[in-house]
Amino acid sequence: MVGFLGFLPEITKATEFWVGGEKGWTLDVDYQAWAKDKTFKVGDTLVFKYNEDSHNVFKVNQTSFQNCIVPPPSQGLTSGHDVITLASPGKHWYICGFPTHCSDYSQKLVITVEGGAPAPAPVPAMEYWVGGDKGWTIDVDYQAWAKGKNFKVGDTLVFKFTKGHHNVFKVNQTSFKDCIVPSSGGLTSGHDVITLATPGKKWYICGFPSHCSDHNQKLVITVEGEAPAPAIPIPAPATPVPTPGPATKDASNNSYKVTISAYKIFVGGAVLVWTILTLV
Repeated sequence: MVGFLGFLPEITKATEFWVGGEKGWTLDVDYQAWAKDKTFKVGDTLVFKYNEDSHNVFKVNQTSFQNCIVPPPSQGLTSGHDVITLASPGKHWYICGFPTHCSDYSQKLVITVEGGAPAPAPVPAMEYWVGGDKGWTIDVDYQAWAKGKNFKVGDTLVFKFTKGHHNVFKVNQTSFKDCIVPSSGGLTSGHDVITLATPGKKWYICGFPSHCSDHNQKLVITVEGEAPAPAIPIPAPATPVPTPGPATKDASNNSYKVTISAYKIFVGGAVLVWTILTLV
């Protein structure tokens, strides 16, 4: 039995890397020196640990990395304990989006991911009933409800409420802060299910008067994960252009021309006979 087990292939386990080690994700750390002797593989994870009020994490491209260009806020990770699974091989770039942290304090990381390790099995999507037993209503601390949860791309939010007394609007950061209700786009069924299709910040409010502003019926979450690749459009087959056939004579048109010619001959003959008779 022992001899048989010796022939089994070695299973490579995914590795969890805490970015920056004990220092975490902060200012004035040489992250390239930290990453230099490490081998990152597909399926490994990066853990960015930091003070959520002082830092954040953005995955960027090479140009944004070199010039410290920060993407829109909705694309940032802000939980203070962000876990990123390395799902594809190649270069991966990360920066902090706080002003000057990337440009002046070198809070940036680039790594090269190899394709050697198998990707982990996909995690089943989670279904979150917003507010738990209380549902979607007034005077509930929804940020406290969301605090210990890790929302990921593919998960769903279920807003359960009394129809006619509440609704749900997905809004941007400004509308969330100021409780600005959109003119359309509200969900009103009383059992509204929203699939988290992209990573980043998501904001939701109730549009009934004073529910957001006076009774705190609002929710903001951060969704982790990779955005799905856009579908590649398949061009429709070209419609074949019919080949023109040989020209054909229009028999009906020819008959019409013959009829007209015969009529003209008949009329001309009648006029000629009438003229001769009048002269005699």
